[in-house]
This record gives sequence, structure tokens and C-alpha cells, in this order.
Amino acid sequence: MAVGGGELSSWAARAPQAASVFLALASAHSRDPAILARLRAAQLGAATRHSWAMVGANLGNAMMIVIAMSLGPHLVAALSWFAVLALYLAPLIRNLRRRGDRPAPLAVSARVVRRATINAALLGLIWGAAPLLFFDSNPGDQFIVACVCIGMLCGGAFAMATIPVAVIAYALPLAGGCLGALVWQSREPVHFLTAPLLLSYAGILIGGASSHARSFVDKVVAQIRAESAARHDPLTGLPNRAAFNAALEEAFDRFARYGERFALLYIDLDDFKVVNDRWGHQAGDQLLRLAANRLSDALDERGMLARLGGDEFAMIVRGVFDATQTSHLAVDIGCRFDATFALDAGLAHCGASVGAALAPTDGADAESLLRAADSALHLAKRGAKDIGPATPDHRHTRHRRELTQDMKAALAREEFVLKYQPIQNLRTGRVEGFEALVRWRHPRLGLIPPAQFVEIAEKTGIIHELGEWILLEACREAASWPVPARVAVNVSGEQLCDASIDRVVETALRLSGLAPNRLQIEVTESAVLAAMREAASALERMHERGASIVLDDFGTGFSSFDHIRRLPVGRLKIDRSFVTGLPDDRKSGAIVNAVVHLAKALDIGVTAEGIETEAQLAFLERAGCSSGQGYLFARPLPAADARALLLVNAPRESAVA
Repeated sequence: MAVGGGELSSWAARAPQAASVFLALASAHSRDPAILARLRAAQLGAATRHSWAMVGANLGNAMMIVIAMSLGPHLVAALSWFAVLALYLAPLIRNLRRRGDRPAPLAVSARVVRRATINAALLGLIWGAAPLLFFDSNPGDQFIVACVCIGMLCGGAFAMATIPVAVIAYALPLAGGCLGALVWQSREPVHFLTAPLLLSYAGILIGGASSHARSFVDKVVAQIRAESAARHDPLTGLPNRAAFNAALEEAFDRFARYGERFALLYIDLDDFKVVNDRWGHQAGDQLLRLAANRLSDALDERGMLARLGGDEFAMIVRGVFDATQTSHLAVDIGCRFDATFALDAGLAHCGASVGAALAPTDGADAESLLRAADSALHLAKRGAKDIGPATPDHRHTRHRRELTQDMKAALAREEFVLKYQPIQNLRTGRVEGFEALVRWRHPRLGLIPPAQFVEIAEKTGIIHELGEWILLEACREAASWPVPARVAVNVSGEQLCDASIDRVVETALRLSGLAPNRLQIEVTESAVLAAMREAASALERMHERGASIVLDDFGTGFSSFDHIRRLPVGRLKIDRSFVTGLPDDRKSGAIVNAVVHLAKALDIGVTAEGIETEAQLAFLERAGCSSGQGYLFARPLPAADARALLLVNAPRESAVA
């Protein structure tokens, strides 16, 4: 129809634009599923607020058409059409009666909106069939059908205006049925002139619904976010204390109604202050967000996690029936904090203490349960009590917790000491240096080897302060030796990631007066691999300040020639695991020979560690290994004994090559 071409193209252009409104608005908030769920609930709630009135309008208007057709040839068709409409409305009426005065849900899924859209399309099809069936009657009946259908088109569109896709699904078949009736059923040419008007009305309705939906969505989202801001922690996005208290009351209500037991867990980050003091508040905030993510991963749909403030979190887990389940939950949460946190400022270790209480065993109301969980948390932090049965794993956890607490004061109490293991030149048999090894002289547990506390020091951040002390103390001791032997100091991966490690080395050399070429920095391959870029930069800077670099435990883990090529390595240390099998283990012997030949070709030194037998020493001498250390020569010695050994074993001239 030429007369309606412009209107038709305008209406057709509006329809897809309107169809995309809800999708575009949803996409804008797609990063927050909770907001989307509440938005869908608000849209459906607004559309179904007057459901009974909509049912009455449908049945009343349909009855008018039946009455209009009652004196004509279309009575049977009208009754059949009415029956179809009534069957369609019957489930809706049944659901409305069943729902009664119950409040509408606060959140719904996208599937519910799709179902509502399909129902709107079916209703539009039923009403779109009316003009196609009955518009060929007398002019009076045509007038009634036209008025009723236009009224249903407008009323339905406005009723569903908060859901644009439902408006389109409803309006298209209804407007299409009206248009078809005008084109194929009308006998009056003047009726064709109303087709453009019909298309304009449909376009205006769809466009108006889209505009209304946009305003509605903006208003609802703003309201949801305002409510969320009042009940959520802005840093982690978790519920805050107010939301947690409400959830706890709700959990007790569920227990009173359905007997559903639940556990309450308090979680406190043990080493948050260390990270915050060392790297600043920005790193502390990042740590809190990462900790919140790990705790969230421990939850399923039965749980609720909240940040109470500072470094304190709380968790409510429904469906927990006994202390064993509670214990397993607490242990699982604690284990999730064993792994390192990758912060922008560097790698950080931060453990967590967990206090658990079971409702109603430990508390029959919110206040008593909170006290029980808080008491359990304080006991856990002091290491006075394990959560759950006293298994070996739990005893190990308690021992580690005790060491962590004691270590924080051990430096101030001067409980750490250095011992020095001789490094012997295998060609001359003379001592050419020592490796400084730290020991912890615990007032209650005695001498603790580094294998038991270095990892804890790394996790708590104490390794940096401890490492500075070791460097300075080792350099001061080496500066006092009667001959200029070298001293080797181990540097951990955590220290390598610290941008100030080269300044720490420079300060130790300056304060001690030790010549830089007498200091060897030992790093393991695994420490270098954990942060290759940072480690390479740190080692290069230390090398530029005069210290030599030793690659420790070479041959284990992820050994790579690329490490030797990229790093300023001056010496390789063959790991004791290869030395132990000598001379009988052919594979160990082949590896040792290969490392020695590689070092000679690269013009760098080789030290074998863990030498304990004469047979091992003989094999290493034949292989051409330049130096070695182990119990065959001497165990780690106190500083005074190391000085005495130098006087006896070293030549008067410089031992520095």
C-alpha cells in the first residue's frame, strides 16, 4: 500500500530498536547478576501488579465480541475463540488465587522473563485472530471489533510497558491481525486509509513502552544500588555487618521453622598487618579483595560470606549438622590461605585463623552463637586449641601457628644465630669460604633448623627483616676473619621480589666494610623461576655492586640453560640429591659430569654440596669439581670455630681467586 509506505518503514525501524532496549540495559548491568535478577523481578512485578484487572479486561472485552456476534453467522466461531482465550487465562487465574497475598519474589531468573514474553505472544495471537475472524460482519460489528482490538492493543502495551520485549511479542501479532483484517476482510475502500494510522499507533506504543522501560530500569537500578551500598562492603563487594546480622537472624528463623542447622565461622587474617605495614594500604586493600575471592570459592549455594570490618570475615553455612562437618569447613578455609597471594607490590603470604560455632549446639540465639564463634577464634589465634579432632595434621598446624607467633618477637630477643659451613677447594684441600646458615635458638624448643621456620618467615613477611639481619651479620663476621675468605648468603624468592634488595646488600657491605667480591649471593632455581623478571633484575643489580651470584640446587626442579645464559651466574651448586648416589648411581654420575663440563665451558665455578664419604669426594675430584662442602669436611660451625679453622687451614695470602 503506497499510502502507508512511509509510516510502515518508520514503524519497522522502531520495532528492532525497541526490542534491543531491554537487552542493552541488561548488558549495561551484566557484570552484576544480582542486580539483573532484582531488575527482572521489579519489571515483572510492575507488569503483573494489576493481574486481576487484566484478566477481567480480557474476559469482558472478549464477551463483548461474543455478544456482538451472537445475532450473526459467527456465533459458533466467537464462542470457540472465547473458549480458547478462557483456556489460556485459566492457569493465570489459578496461579493468582494460589499466590494470594504473598509478596512477590525479590529476584527472578531470565527464564521467567522469557516465559512471560512467550505468554504475551500467545495472548497477542489470540487477540490478533479476532479481527481476522469477525471483521467481515456488518458495520456495527466491525466497529465493536475495531474498538475492542485497539483498546486491547493499547491496554496490553501499557500494562507490559516495563518489559519491552513482551510489548513487542504482544503487539506484533495483534497489530498484524488488525492490519490483515483491513486488507483482506474489509469491503470499504475507506478502511484502507486507517492502515497507516494503525501502524503509527503500534509504533507509538512500542516506542513509548521502550522509553518507559528505560526510565523504569534506571530508577530501579539506582534504588537497588543505593540499597546494596548500604548493605555491602565497598572494597570487596561482600555483604557488610548489617547484612550479616540480618542473614544470621534469618538463619535462626529457618531453624525454628524447618529445623535446618547451620554453622557460623569467624575468619581473621593473621598477617594482614604485616602486608599493610610493608607495602601500604593499597596492597592491603588488594589482599583483602583476593582473600574475599578465596573465601567465596569455599562457599556453595548454602553459604553466605560477609566482611565485618578490617581483616575480619564471617561465614554462615546452612545444612551443617555436627562438629565434624564444622571442623572440616574450618580446616578447608585455613588451607586455602596456604598459597601465596600475588599482589602488584610482590608475593605475599597471609594465613587465616578460623573460629567455628554450630547452631544450636554452641548457641541457641544470635548473640550466644556470636560469642561462641568469637571465643573459638581467639583460641585459634593463640594456638591454644585446634578446631576439630587432634589429628597429626592439626597438631602440625598448631605447631606452625606457635612458631609464627614466636617468630615475630624472636628477632628482637636475638634468638637467631648464624653458623658457618666450610666450602673447601677440592684441588688444594684448603678452606676458601663459608656458607652462612641461620638457626633459631628457641627458648623452649631448642635449636630449630631453617627448614621448619623459613617458609613461615616468608609467609609472614618476616623474611625481609630476618634476611637483612643475616646479610649484615654475615658480612660483619666475614670482615673480621683473619684471611679474606668468601662468605655465601642465601637469598629467598621473597627477597628477590623486593625492589630494595640491592640496597640491602649495599648497606650490609658498607656498614661491615666487607669487600664486595667476597660476598656470594646464593639463590635457588625455584626462587628465580617464581618471578623470573624481578629475579633477573635484582641479581643483575647485586652483581653490578660487586657481589657474585651462585645458582643453588642446580639440577633439580626446572633446570634450564636459559637461567645460566640470562643471569649473571658466577658459580653453580650441584644439589646434594645427585652427590648422595655417587659413585654407584650411573645417572647421578652422568649428571654431575655434565654439569662440571658445562661450567668449565662457560668459565664458571662448581661447588658440590652434601659430600659425606671419601668415595663421593674421589668421584668429584676425578670429575673436575672445583669445590665442595658437606659433613665429610665439617658441620656448620659457630663463628668462633670458623675463625679458628681459617687460621689453621687457609694460606696467609688471599683466598680470593
